[in-house]
Amino acid sequence: MEFETGRSPAIQITPRQRWSIAFSYALIVIGLTLGVNQRDSFLHQTSQYNNFEAGISASYPARWLLDESDANIFRVRDMSHAGYNTEIEVSSIPVGADAAERNLLDRISMQRAQFLVDYTVLGYDAYSLPDESQAIAMSYSFVWRDASPFLNSVSSIVNGLDILTVRRGQALVISFRADAAVYDRELQTLSAFLDNLQF
Repeated sequence: MEFETGRSPAIQITPRQRWSIAFSYALIVIGLTLGVNQRDSFLHQTSQYNNFEAGISASYPARWLLDESDANIFRVRDMSHAGYNTEIEVSSIPVGADAAERNLLDRISMQRAQFLVDYTVLGYDAYSLPDESQAIAMSYSFVWRDASPFLNSVSSIVNGLDILTVRRGQALVISFRADAAVYDRELQTLSAFLDNLQF
């Protein structure tokens, strides 16, 4: 008397099926690679900004919002997420021949302290721009609260960095601000911006 063991007979894979499986895996790998490359190219896409009156040319992330106002030459902001929008702002201040960079930064700080909550200067440091010219940098922080009536107001700490350089009787101030949680990661955006900034 014979008993069934419950095992199914071994499935034989033909050479054609082996090639089909290998081809499918290769297509998946190629598709993932193309998807990642396309995503990276989209994220690193830039737009060009030119202001001939101010003598400034810059590349900024294409998905960021450009804003030009009387208070600054221009500002770009990342509007793609909730909370404080990472921003880069470029402004200029007319200065005399004997103006000290540190005094200009102190003046900016006094103005900001009047409208930013818990504004605190964290320190000053020398800064080398991509063209190897020297500037001075001031790091700071403040508390930001979303004023939207439709959202629960949540406070967050914002870190900022001002880079100031004096050229041709103008002090150019490049201000970078981002939520403290993403500040270190977003610094690479500032580096790419400075690499393409011409003034």
